[in-house]
Amino acid sequence: MASFVRHTLFDVSGLVAVITGGGTGTYKSIHPYPFRIRIGLAMARGLEANGAKVYIVGRRMDKLQEAASMGIHGNIIPIQGDVTSKSSLAAVAAHIKAETGYVNLFIANSGILGPNYPELLPKKDGEVPSIEEVQKALWAPSMEELAEAYTVNVIGVQYTATAFLELLDRGNKVGNVRQTSQILVTSSIGAFYRAWQQAGMAYLTSKAAVTHMTKALASYLVQYRIRVNAIAPGTFRSELMVAMLGDEDFTVEGSMPATMQPLRRVGRDEEIAGTVLYYASEAGAFCSGTIHVIDGGRLGIQPGSTY
Repeated sequence: MASFVRHTLFDVSGLVAVITGGGTGTYKSIHPYPFRIRIGLAMARGLEANGAKVYIVGRRMDKLQEAASMGIHGNIIPIQGDVTSKSSLAAVAAHIKAETGYVNLFIANSGILGPNYPELLPKKDGEVPSIEEVQKALWAPSMEELAEAYTVNVIGVQYTATAFLELLDRGNKVGNVRQTSQILVTSSIGAFYRAWQQAGMAYLTSKAAVTHMTKALASYLVQYRIRVNAIAPGTFRSELMVAMLGDEDFTVEGSMPATMQPLRRVGRDEEIAGTVLYYASEAGAFCSGTIHVIDGGRLGIQPGSTY
């Protein structure tokens, strides 16, 4: 019966994890409205609180150190690195190899929003934008702005995952935990949206691409006993949410209309942490190639594809 007890089933003691965007989950975008999410920080804190050693990787050391100070056991370790630089990723992997020698869980969490188009949403009176307004809005972003979203959200995931393959393989051989090594990707429910105007085409299609990449990598890497899964979060607490809707605590039930969010609130940090804890522990050890939607039912009221 011991294996069914929560302290055993969800135990990550001794597990070594690496999280990109683990300080805040941000990447400094050339887009004029970059936003900061808490998903990476919630992942790091949840794993560390339950016994894991967690390396967090990001561009800004001050934010990484601030996140590391929130650890309960002193096992959140900041490393400066850039997911868009192969040399930087190689240096991060080499540092962890020298210090620890292996990794059990790598979480590709860095991401950016890219250009969005709120002016293309229907107006208050229900009138839709003219075709001239549509063309002007879509033409406005530079090609560099669009390309940056794919560079961080898709290409960055491929290279960060690749940088840690040897260490993940070593994790399997060390056998410090029963579950096999894993790559966990942060996608988004945006990967399934068809109503793209506010979030932006680049964001939605890049998240759709990385969702499919998750499945492709899972199919290939399973022969090496390396699992690949993704979580697709909906709306969680972020600076973007505050900028859009004000300073209210939208994690409180009833703080949002059901037409916007069926559970009438945004997601809480603990709900991200719990989802990641499931995947990281023996509880989720049989998962590979899965996409876990965690969105409070929002996808059910949006025009979108199935998952």
